[in-house]
Amino acid sequence: MKIRINAKVISRLKPCQDRFDNWKQHYPGWDGDILGFLALKKITPEDKIWISVRLMPRELVETFAIDCAVSAQAYAYACAAAYAAAAAYAAAAANAAAYAAAAANAAAYATYAAAYATYAATDATDATERERQLDVLAYLISTYDENEWRKK
Repeated sequence: MKIRINAKVISRLKPCQDRFDNWKQHYPGWDGDILGFLALKKITPEDKIWISVRLMPRELVETFAIDCAVSAQAYAYACAAAYAAAAAYAAAAANAAAYAAAAANAAAYATYAAAYATYAATDATDATERERQLDVLAYLISTYDENEWRKK
């Protein structure tokens, strides 16, 4: 698929000034296709997604939106697990304080450690989710055949 991206194309999309200034600072003369654009290092994943979904065919944007929704649901489940573990820690800690039992305190600590690990995992998921989304965009674009989509 031949979607060209350069300063003129981005300017027509009316991005916020600071993000457009970032583009002009790092890639003032860059003119390439969308897959090359997705590989640029000094453009944030959020900016790459913002520009891409404004230039891609509707079918790809819809498919990408569905993928994002499924991923958000999985992320929500991971966050819910982290909150449940934190609640279990709070309950175990309250129980330990009430009974002053060393065993309960150890269990509370173990629950806390599990909650912390789950929080760390969800933070890591959040940090890498945008990169995963860029991979999905690149895949969708590289495999897109307009004629095949029109037949469906």
